[in-house]
Formats: sequence, structure tokens, C-alpha cells
Amino acid sequence: MTPVTVTPPAGADPGDRREISPWGLLLLFTTLALATTGHWTLVVAVLGLGLLIFVHELGHFLAAKAFGMCVERFFIGFPPAVVRHTWGETEYGIGAIPLGGFCTIAGMTRDEKLTPDAVSRAYFSKPVWQRNLVIFAGPFMNLVAAIVIMLVFIQAGGLQQPTLTVAQIVKGTPAAETGLRAGDRLASGNGVAFRNWDQADRFIASHPGRAVRLGYRTPAGVLRVVSVKLATRPGGSRRGFLGVSPRVVSVHPSPSHAMALAVSGAARLVGLSFKGIWMLVSGRVGPIGPQGATGPVGIISVSQTAEHQSWYPLLLAFISVNLGIVNLLPILPFDGGHIFFNCLEGIRRRPVDRRVFEWASAIGTVVLVALFLIAAYNDLGRFFHLG
Repeated sequence: MTPVTVTPPAGADPGDRREISPWGLLLLFTTLALATTGHWTLVVAVLGLGLLIFVHELGHFLAAKAFGMCVERFFIGFPPAVVRHTWGETEYGIGAIPLGGFCTIAGMTRDEKLTPDAVSRAYFSKPVWQRNLVIFAGPFMNLVAAIVIMLVFIQAGGLQQPTLTVAQIVKGTPAAETGLRAGDRLASGNGVAFRNWDQADRFIASHPGRAVRLGYRTPAGVLRVVSVKLATRPGGSRRGFLGVSPRVVSVHPSPSHAMALAVSGAARLVGLSFKGIWMLVSGRVGPIGPQGATGPVGIISVSQTAEHQSWYPLLLAFISVNLGIVNLLPILPFDGGHIFFNCLEGIRRRPVDRRVFEWASAIGTVVLVALFLIAAYNDLGRFFHLG
């Protein structure tokens, strides 16, 4: 497909150039077709993945600009290009394949041919610490994005908090036999007042098969105390079971509390990500199979399910954290590989031999392709299994 070049308006920078490819019309038509045929969740899932890639590459871009490096290209998605626009020294664009992105900085390799003016602004001309900050900025932005996503999710939707009010009674359980009804509010256990649902749940769980004195208030406010013999929770666990489910309400925390929850939530996601990597490395979970690596297709599939069940923002935050952590692995072409070789150069006080860098890049690329193929195989296996 031949791109259409749009002439910049009068007075614009003569270096500015816009190209709108027919691929853009195809992508727009496909998006509209998916949305109008009820597949809007697929569109949202792809856009969410694209947002995380954009945030990652934006981190590299902003840090490189801050240190005066020459950024040649900033693309979201892989070619063919849907649209591209040259503004100043940087070409910006959107690719038709939403599986990644790239931020090309002049001088990422020392054998790159540059003009004398560009050499002073090249990546390899900057101190090691500046180069590492530029590389680390991508994964760092993914962590920031996860915190922001969780903060917005908490502030917009609130926190789902169970109350002491009974929402439902399970038939044939001690609660039903005792006379508890939906709308009653649990008040005490063996004379100790309940402050919240968690305390009531712990009390019930700690008395399997035992008779307890349970206090509750009716919707009219009448306090009743009854003796009830608790059952054992189904499933073989030795936990007490009453047979009630609590009414859940949405609570909106203060901005400071919401921020603290978002940060602690992101920290837990980081821990889960490292745990997942360790389970793969230690062999506790195989790379192939239902519990193995997940690729873009699998991520989009899970995202669609998450959208239907209203927990997509949490999944997006988890994917963002994973994207940042995986990129910090000390393997080229991951960000961590560049940081490793920069640190090695700083220790040795001279650049790493070009052949060593090329061999490391080649091996890393093979590993990356292998991981991609394994993830694609797992995605297809999950798809046909579910189908």
C-alpha cells in the first residue's frame, strides 16, 4: 500500500512530514466492525495493551530528551505504519501490529554512522548513569502506570466492603434452622460484640461443629441471642460454617488512603510477578501448558474476560507491572540487558567489544523468539481447550 504524503501548512517547519497509510483505513474499518458486531471488549483489550506499551516507551523518550539525546523514532505498534509524522528531529508513528513499540535513540550502537553534530548527543556519548536512567525509565513508568490505574479504580469504583448485615441465607444450614433472615445484622458471638464482618467470620471459622451463642439484630432493631451449633465448611476444611453471606457496600476512601492502597497494591503485584518468575525458573511451573507463559493473544483473551467481570483495571495494572519487571531481565534486547552492559562498561572503564555485544544480542533474540513461540503455543492450547 502506498502512503499518502500530506504537505505541511504554510509557515510550518519544512522538516515536518505527515504520512497517512491506507493501512490506517483498514485498521479503522476493522475496529469499527469489531465494535459494531459486539466485539468491543477485544478493541478495549488491544487499546489497553497499547496504552501500557505507550507508557513504557514514553519513559524512554522523556528521559532521553531530558538528557539531550537525539530521539530518531517513537512508534507504538510495529510496521506497517498506519500513520507517521515527523516533527523536528523525531518521527512519530503508529504501527498496524499492536504487539509492541520502540523508541530509537541515535547511537545505541557505536558503529552507527552519525553526523558530527549528532555524535555529541548520541546515546553512547552520554555517561553510564544517564544511559541507565534512560533505559530504566521505561520499566519505571510501567510501575507508575500500575499505581495510577489502581488509584483511579479505587477512587472511581470504591472498595467493596462486606458488612455485618446478612444478604443471603443458605438453605439447610445452621443459619436457616436458627431463624436468621436476610436483613438481620450479626451483633455478637459468645457475648463478644462484632465490630466488622472479618471479626464475625473469624469467630465462626474458629468454632467448627460447636454450639455458640449468636447475637443479631432484626431490621426493626430488636436484639436476639440464640444458641446455634455451627457446621463444618464444605470442602473438607476444619472451619466453622454458619451459612450466611454478607451484604457488600462500596466505600470511597480519602485520596491519601486511596494512594496508600494503590502503592501497597502495586507492591503486592511486584511480589506476585517475582514469585511467578521464580516458579518458572525453579521448575515448579513448566513454561508450557495451562500455567505456562502467556503471550499477547492470551493477554487479550484474559482481558476480555476481565472486562466482562469488571476487574479489567486490576488486570491491566498487573500486566503493566509484569511488563516492567520482565524488561529488567539482564538479557538483550530487554532493557535489563542494556543496563547490564552499561554497568559492565562502567566497571571496565571502556566499552564492551562490539562482537561480544552482537553475540549477546543474537543469543538474547533467539531466547526472546523462543519465549514468544512458547507463549503463542500456550495461547493456542488454552484457546482450543476452552473452545
